[in-house]
Parts: sequence; C-alpha cells; structure tokens
Amino acid sequence: MKKVFLLLSISCLLAACLPDVDVDTKKEFYPEEEFDPAEEDVTVNLKLSVDGQVYTEDVDFEFEIIEGNGGYMVSVSGDEDKDAKVTINGSKVTVNLLSSMAFIIITDQKQQSTHIEINSSAESLAPHSYGVSMDVGRTYTLKNITFGAGGYTLRKIKGTSAEATMIENDCIKITGLKPGNSYYKIIDKRGTTAPLNISVDRSYDLINNNIEITAISDQTVFVILKWGEGDWMLVEEPSSAILKIFLMKKADIDKKYDVLQIDTSRDVKGTVMIRLKDKAGNYAWITVKVQ
Repeated sequence: MKKVFLLLSISCLLAACLPDVDVDTKKEFYPEEEFDPAEEDVTVNLKLSVDGQVYTEDVDFEFEIIEGNGGYMVSVSGDEDKDAKVTINGSKVTVNLLSSMAFIIITDQKQQSTHIEINSSAESLAPHSYGVSMDVGRTYTLKNITFGAGGYTLRKIKGTSAEATMIENDCIKITGLKPGNSYYKIIDKRGTTAPLNISVDRSYDLINNNIEITAISDQTVFVILKWGEGDWMLVEEPSSAILKIFLMKKADIDKKYDVLQIDTSRDVKGTVMIRLKDKAGNYAWITVKVQ
C-alpha cells in the first residue's frame, strides 16, 4: 500500500508542474498552411497564333498573342524604317510591311521571347532601285516610278553633284550641277523606299596617244577614244583600289568610237596610269589623278 501511494503522489506532482495548454493558442502559434494556386508565381510560355515563317500576298499582316505574361513589346529586327512598322493593341499585333521580308520579335514582362519571319509576295514591296547618268547642266525627268503605293517624297542622303525634286504626277526632276555622284531615297506614302543614285559625268576626248585627267572621289569619267585605229584593248588591268575601269566597244552616242569608263573610289585617292593598245598596235596612256 505504501508503494502505490508514492507512485500516485509523484504523478500528481508532475501534473502540477506542467503549464496549462490552451488548445486555441496552440493553433494560433502553429497554424495550418493553406495552398492558394492563385498566389503561386507561374511563368507562362509565350505563344502566338502563328509560328516560324509565314507567307502573305498582302502588304499588311496581323496576328494574336495567345498566351504570355502581359506587358508585351514588339520590335523589328534590322532597319525599322526599311523593313516594317509594328503596332500592338492588347494582344493583337499589326505589321505594316515596307519590304518583302520582316523579322518581328515579341517579348513580355517576364522576358519570355519569340519571333516570326513574315515574307510577302506583294508586287509593290519587290526591291527597286533607280539610277540616272547625266552631264553637267542637263535636266532630266524621271517618270514611271512603279514601286510601292505612290504618293512619293524624296530624302537626300548625300552628294552635291545634282539636285532632285518631286514634281506633279509622281515624277522627279533632276538637274546636273557638277561632276560626281548624289544619293537620294524615294519614299512612298506607306514608307516603302527605293534608292535613287545620280551620276553627273565628265567626258574627255583622246585625240593623241596620251591624256591626263584630274578627277574627284566617287566620280564617273568617260574617255572617248578618238585617236588611233579603234578596237582598243587594255594592255593590263590596273591593280588599284583607286578606280575601276570598263572598256566599251563603239559605245558613244553615234557608235563610232570605243569608250573607256572610269569609276573612282569613294575613299581612296592617288594616281593611276592606264595603258591601251589599238588593233594597229598603237599604244595610248591615260593618267588619272584622283584628288
């Protein structure tokens, strides 16, 4: 009996030493965690209504952003003034093509990125370029410009050898001012462009077996080979970065004389000697000094 009483006394003593436990307080200190899927930071892959390369016959193209993370930005890889103009309204993207191919990049606020390549067979977007060769003091009207959508304007790139202005009926009036080359860009009402290169040339007559020519950089010079027996050929091709030469048979206006065309470099200056030989074995020397 004494033994049993002792055990009971110890049990009561231990119970008295333990603090009271409030069940509700325990829940407050150790709350059960609840999972809310809406609060999870999930990154969604960017998905478009089109993939990869797309083809169209039109000058405008539209597509949708189907999935993504918002904050969308659209850009053109390359020359935005040359290839395309893009606008975005919500998830709808509109591309106004300025050339037959444009590379479009789409990104969202979580740096997800994708792209498409748009290819168009529209005739108005086909590459065009225009070139005019004329003499100093001459005026020429460039007609029948066929690229783009009309409503053209001109932008001067560089050069003072010629003056070009738009006139009625989408024509361009060009006046040669001095020897050299001038560069313009023709722009239609949508923004499609085509280059216009104007060469104001200088001509010389070869009347004996040698001639010395002073030229400027980025210039075309013609030498009409009136001396000798004709049927000229180059003794050797000058190896020089200063100029390029082209020998044209019976290439003047009345098709009577051979003509040597000399195109000078835009950047490199110096002196080059050109040696020619005609069908009778006569030699001629043309010295070109590019200043």
